[in-house]
This record gives sequence, structure tokens and C-alpha cells, in this order.
Amino acid sequence: MILGKVITMENLWMPDIYHDVPVAYAVFDLIFAEDGKTVQDTKYVFANKIYCEMVGKTEEELLGNSFRSIYEKVNPIWMTYCARACHEGKAIRDCIYAPEIDHWLDFTIMPLEQPGYVAYTFMNVDLDRARQMEMKRAYTTNDIILRISKILNSEVDYETAMNHALRELSRVLHPDRLYILETDGKTVSNTFEWCAPGVTPEIDTLQNLDYAQYIGGWEKFLEHSTSVVIEDIEVLKNDDPVDYWNLKRQGIERIIDAPFYHDGKLIGYLGVDNYEKSELVNTVTLLETVSYFIASKITNHQLMVELEHASRYDALTGLHNRNACIEKIDFLMQHSSSMGIVYADVNGLKEINDTHGHQAGDEALQRVAHLLAKCYGSENAYRMGGDEFLVLMPLVKELDFKASFRRLRELVGREQDLSIALGSDWVADTTHLNEAICRTDQRMYSDKVEYYNRRGKQYENRHDIRSCRRILDTILPLAD
Repeated sequence: MILGKVITMENLWMPDIYHDVPVAYAVFDLIFAEDGKTVQDTKYVFANKIYCEMVGKTEEELLGNSFRSIYEKVNPIWMTYCARACHEGKAIRDCIYAPEIDHWLDFTIMPLEQPGYVAYTFMNVDLDRARQMEMKRAYTTNDIILRISKILNSEVDYETAMNHALRELSRVLHPDRLYILETDGKTVSNTFEWCAPGVTPEIDTLQNLDYAQYIGGWEKFLEHSTSVVIEDIEVLKNDDPVDYWNLKRQGIERIIDAPFYHDGKLIGYLGVDNYEKSELVNTVTLLETVSYFIASKITNHQLMVELEHASRYDALTGLHNRNACIEKIDFLMQHSSSMGIVYADVNGLKEINDTHGHQAGDEALQRVAHLLAKCYGSENAYRMGGDEFLVLMPLVKELDFKASFRRLRELVGREQDLSIALGSDWVADTTHLNEAICRTDQRMYSDKVEYYNRRGKQYENRHDIRSCRRILDTILPLAD
């Protein structure tokens, strides 16, 4: 009963007030199954103008026709709501997506006094729903970004953190493969990778590739976008065939590669292959933001590597430095083994610097380093500072060591405009390495004095405690 009027199929007239309701309004006659409870379909009894405009139908197309006969896509939940309202005898309100008209609808359904009749009011909430979904999407995306940033900034080691971050991303994007490409502008290498079960890893095959040939073509995508987004790799076939066939070989259909930079220079990409599209996550925003943290992690790691290298290697010669030598001596003195020792000192370095310039002096030091590395390996040679070098040759037999020292003297003798004072010793037990180093240093000093005597000069730069004492004093005290 609506305003005292019974609605029947014979009497479909409705007061004008229902045509003027400021929301979409419709009345349905329920069609029940044999059990008398399940609603199979509904029949339009009334629909106002706003409702007709919302569903894109005329009043004549709707009235007297069943719901299922009018729409191709029918969400069966409408029938469930009709049955609930009818059986519970009360109004129900909800918000759902209506595939019939491709809109989000906020609706209220209520039973009417006439048995088997219900009335609906609808409001199109597409904009509200879109805003809600966007807010939820942004919240979900930001939550994932925060989670991954915490992983990358955790105290775990570099490789563990990077692999953990990729694994966490995989749980959200469900891709075939996630990877990090690093480049210096000339070559590009895959440095980290996560693969789904059954997907063949590519990290070993993607090393030291030519940047311009392999991914140089991606730069054109960055002219108009912040990331390389390729929904279908077929777009690469004509313009970038090398990259196209490489992706095709891997079974890749779509990719997103978010670039990352350091000091404005492109240093790599965070990429994802065959990712799963999701309305709950902004994939591009996620990758671009995470790539920022990836770049920070990589550059910080590289800085630490450089600092570690600088603390253990001599920048001029590339040999190990004094710090590395002290650590090595400390280790050797705690582990007994045979050892060959060579001390080398450039004769007349000050004269070379004064006469020909410091560049010539640097070149002389580099030549000495090259000779020592050639005879004993760069891993066993150390620049102690200034013009002094030390060789620690472990696990070498005495005869072999003496032969190598003779070869060194021969090579030094062939050098033009370069003279090197040398001393050597061999010990069977490195627990006595301190005495052996001092003996070696003393022999080198004698060789240097002889060099100056042959030239009628007096060598006055004898350092009283000597370099061996300066080294060993850092490890254990020695009596004068």
C-alpha cells in the first residue's frame, strides 16, 4: 500500500509525488521460486524519471518486464536483497557495484504493504566510491612503501636487505620476475633478482651488456613519463629489436621499469616483468618510490665499498697499503707457516722529484709496484708509505723464494732511470716474523748504502727505528 493505493498489475498508476522523488526510485513485483522464499527475478512496477535516466532505459522499456530480461549482466545479489527485505520486513541499506549499468550505487530497499512488492531508492556514488578507492589505494601503496623502506634501512647486510625488498614487492605485484639493473652509462648489469617458481633466472646472462644496445632505447619513454611502462612489448619490435627479442625470449609480455638516479645521473632501474594489475595498489608509484630508496641503498653501499677499499689500498699504486699490511702481519704471526719477505725502497726518489717533478716520482713508484706484483702477485705486495714497499709471500719454499728474488733483481737491473734497494729473508715459522722483517729491512738498508757509496754520496736518511719497527710496534712491543 502506497499512500492508500494498492499496486497491482492492473493498476500501475502512481501519484506524481513518486515521479518527483529527487533520487532514482523503482518498485518491483518479486517472482519467487517454488519454495516461496527464493527470489528468482523481479518485475518492474514503477520507475521514476531519474531511475530511467540512470539505467539508460525508457519507462515503456521497463514497466511490466522482468529485471533479468532487460539486462545482460545481472548481479544475483539483487535477488538476495529482495528476499531479505521481504522476509525480514524491514529496510536494508548498502552500497555495491551494479554491473548492469556499470555504476556504484548506494541504495535502500524496503518492503511495501502489498505482499511481494519492494521499493528501491538509488544514488550514483561513482565519484565518492572512486575517491574512497583512491584513498584506499594510496594508503595501501604507502603502507607497502613504508614496509620496504624499513627493510632497506634495517641493520642487515646489503645483499640480504636488497633481496628481502624484492621478495616483499613480489608478494604485492605477483610478477614473473623482479630485478635491479645498474649502469654506468656504458654497460648495464643485473645485480639483484627475484623469480617466481618455474621462471628461469636471468641474472647470470645479463651482465656487462652494452647499455646503448640493451636498454638505451628506454630513454625515449622517459621523455614523456617518469617510468618505462610497456603494456605490450610489441611496441618495441621495430624501434628496439634487440631489447624486444631479449624480452620475447624470456616470455615477457609487459614491463614497468622505474629509473633511479644519483646526483641527477641515471644509475639504474627497478623493473618488474608480467606483473599482476591491481586496483588496490598503484604499481607505478610503488616502484618509483621504492626505486628512490633502492638508489640510496646502492650509493651508500658503493661509498662504503670505496671507503673500505681506500682504507686498505694505496691509491697511487693499487697495492695494499700499510693498514692492510699490519692486519696481515698480525694474522701471520698467529698462524705458523713459511714466509718469504722482500723489502724495497726507491733510490734517489727525492732527486727524481726535484729534477723531473713529482709526476715522474709517482711514475717511479708505480713502476716499482708493477715489478713487485709481477714477481709476487699484487695480493702479496704492500706500499708502506713514501718510497718503501714490503712483500709477504706466504707458503713458499725457500729455494723457490730465492729464485723469485733473483728474478726480481734481474728485472730491476733492466730498468732504466730507476734504482731500487732490495733486501730479502725467508722464515719457516711466521710466529717469528717480526725478527725476519727487521732483518730484511736491514739488508735493504745495506743495499741502499752501497748504492750511494758507488756514487760517492753518503746516505743520511737512515730512520733510526726503521719502518719495520714502526710496523711491528703497532702489533707487539719490541726492545730497542
